[in-house]
Amino acid sequence: MGIFGRKRSGRRPPPSELVAEAKANPGGWVYEIDGSMVDDPNGAVPPEAIIAAWQVDAHGRLSGGYQANPNYRPGATGR
Repeated sequence: MGIFGRKRSGRRPPPSELVAEAKANPGGWVYEIDGSMVDDPNGAVPPEAIIAAWQVDAHGRLSGGYQANPNYRPGATGR
């Protein structure tokens, strides 16, 4: 089972800004967020605004782990 409940296929290349974010945050995950669905970039992110996640190794590199969010719904917040 994945971080979003179940794994989904459809792996795609990460956005370039996530590669830089991974370097700053080794040993976890980085998330692609639909910015049009978030009011405050430093605030809470609704689960349906997370597009996908990439796993980061201990050296800050994307390790190959990828999960699309099955709950991502573009425009779900009505903004």
